[in-house]
Amino acid sequence: MDATPALSRTTLATMLTQNLESSLQELASLPDEKRRCPLKPSRANPDIIWTPCDHLAHLIGIERYFNRQIEQALAENPSAAPARQANAPTRPREEAMAAVHALNDQWILKHRDKSFDELVAMARETRTETLAWLERTSDAQLELTLPVPWGLATLAEIFALHVRHTEMHLGFIRSGLTAVA
Repeated sequence: MDATPALSRTTLATMLTQNLESSLQELASLPDEKRRCPLKPSRANPDIIWTPCDHLAHLIGIERYFNRQIEQALAENPSAAPARQANAPTRPREEAMAAVHALNDQWILKHRDKSFDELVAMARETRTETLAWLERTSDAQLELTLPVPWGLATLAEIFALHVRHTEMHLGFIRSGLTAVA
């Protein structure tokens, strides 16, 4: 997936914990009207304009999706020896990502009625689950590869992805709020 150097379980856990708390602090510092301010059109449907709360809901949904993927992979092969898989997605990347973007919109619309506090509780619950999966995953399993919409990724890369993904969406929120200010 990427050239990120191998990260220890402790480093991954620290990154995941600090990332969530700093992100939630940043979003909590915004007035509620800013958290609900339309910022960025959806990639799938430009009529759907994402808000900061939508970005948070999206991050939760993606993290839950990957937790289910990890759970399934480890249930199928609990002693998982690292192995490259030949079953990366067969559809073109653009087609796969278009499907992902459409599912993202479904997810955020389903959770748009949630309060910020409810989203924060969901984010913390999801991150607790992610950290539990990280703890249950052996060092060898961290190198297990899974198919992802854009190719293949190791479990370690998927855990680290949550941090980078959150930072990317916080960047969208920051630039969107600057543009509407």
